[in-house]
Amino acid sequence: MPKVFHLLPEGESFSEFHGGAISRWVANVLRGDAEGVVACPGADASWGLPPERVMVLRWLPLYQRLVHAVRHRMPWVVRGPLLRLVFRPLLTAARKGDVVWVHNRPEFAAALCGPLRKAGAQVVLHMHNVHLLTAHAEILHALNVARIVYVSRYLENASRPALVRQVPSEVLYNGADARLFRPKQRGDATGRPMRVLFAGRVVREKGAHLLAEALRRLQQANIAIEGVVVGGVAFGGSKPDRYVEELVLNAPTNLTFHPYCAGAELAKLFAEADVFCLPSVWHDPFPLAPLEAMAAGLPVVASRSGGIPEALFDGGGILVERNSVESLTAALRELALNPSLRCTLSEQALRSFERHFRWEHVQQNYRAILGRVADA
Repeated sequence: MPKVFHLLPEGESFSEFHGGAISRWVANVLRGDAEGVVACPGADASWGLPPERVMVLRWLPLYQRLVHAVRHRMPWVVRGPLLRLVFRPLLTAARKGDVVWVHNRPEFAAALCGPLRKAGAQVVLHMHNVHLLTAHAEILHALNVARIVYVSRYLENASRPALVRQVPSEVLYNGADARLFRPKQRGDATGRPMRVLFAGRVVREKGAHLLAEALRRLQQANIAIEGVVVGGVAFGGSKPDRYVEELVLNAPTNLTFHPYCAGAELAKLFAEADVFCLPSVWHDPFPLAPLEAMAAGLPVVASRSGGIPEALFDGGGILVERNSVESLTAALRELALNPSLRCTLSEQALRSFERHFRWEHVQQNYRAILGRVADA
């Protein structure tokens, strides 16, 4: 039976704690799949995939360090063959009819598509971010893949002008784990502050500083509200940078911080919250955290940017203007003073999640894409 090899980026371990959103995507999509293999720079046992289905590419971390040191001085005529050496175990394992599903690295797909086509295998490039827009022209010319999959319609439209040849494309939305993120009976919130949760990478692009300022203004207006920021600069174990240090130093007293966590510990924080907030100041392609909030029955307050509106197309939240403290403050104030609105949005969020964003839906659409690749 043909296999699908999921190739992770050079900095992404296949780990629930030390990996990121792509690791989580692969682990959830491969749940119940008896054939899928993960190729990655490192892994642990936290996702529960049998060791024989995890291929650790031991030279990939070295490649990462080398490329980061000389990235703009390494021509594709050198970089392409180097990648094929790094991926030799994958190239050796792939057979006719197999698919190598490359996550978020156009250069990986460009290096692999030639030899894999000769072997009768196919390459699918799954874009979670805007890296096609910054890829070197030589990489784009070498990119001859069977499909490009995008996490949102926004990302598909934004990336298309970068391509130098017509490639069939698909949109495959992310999902959330209904086993972990479940709605809780929150009861009557009267008499206690509304709790707002931010969960994700604590970097300027995600806008935690905007939430901090909105909470400060609402506190000064005597609105009963408190916030929790959960996460780190990167994945588990990352150290605070200057942005995080200044955020903590200048935070209002109604905002607390929780270190990066995952799994049941993260789900517990969602269950304790009343509202989820993601005030991204960049065009976030399609983040996972709002979907996890919807699975937990939380109203979502998020920026009208990138692919975020596609997550809320069926209700469940309030979209605010990007990089606007005023717009964010007004939305949070409205929810804090109107519990019935929170209840309505909570019901919408959960209903939308059940209809569109369960991992079972993602798995079904993923298999359909594989079927179309095989039939092409």
